[in-house]
Amino acid sequence: MFQSENGTAPSRRTPRFEFSVAENETPPPSGFDLGHVDVRGNRGEASSRDRTPDQAMMIYLSLPLLMDGLRRFLPGRDRSFTTSAVDSSFSLTFRRGEDGTIKTLHDGTVIDHSPAGDLASAVHTGAKRFARGRLPLLPEDDAGREDLEKSLNEFGSFVAQLRRGERQ
Repeated sequence: MFQSENGTAPSRRTPRFEFSVAENETPPPSGFDLGHVDVRGNRGEASSRDRTPDQAMMIYLSLPLLMDGLRRFLPGRDRSFTTSAVDSSFSLTFRRGEDGTIKTLHDGTVIDHSPAGDLASAVHTGAKRFARGRLPLLPEDDAGREDLEKSLNEFGSFVAQLRRGERQ
C-alpha cells in the first residue's frame, strides 16, 4: 500500500499520507465521492478503511479541510489542532511539542512525531498525488474540484515558505 513515487518503500522516518476514492464509488466521478486516508508515521499507522462504523469521508472536501487547517495551525501558537473528515467520524489530531515538532495522533495514539516541515511536505505530496490522478476525472466546474485545487495551490505555497524558513 505505501510506496514512494519511484516504487520503493518510504523511509520509516518520513510521514506518509495517501488519499483515495473508495472502491465502491460509482461513475460518474463527483466532488462528493467518498474516499479514504491512510497515514503511516514513525510510530504507527492509521486508516479510515475497514472500520465499523464505516469511516469513508467526502475525500474531495476533507482534504482541503486538512490542508487549510494545517496552514493555520503550523505557524501559529496553538498547542493542538484536530481535523475531522466530512461525513465521517474519522479524525486526526496534531499536537505541538515544546521543541516545535508535531505529533500526529489518531484515537489518542501517536502515529508520527516529526518536524512541522516534514509533516506539511508529506500531506502536500499525498494531496498532489491524489489530485494528479483524480481531478482530471471531475468536471471543471465541480465544487469539490475547485475547493481542492485552491487549497492545494495555497498549501503548496505555504510548504515552500515553511521549508525556506527551516533552512534559514
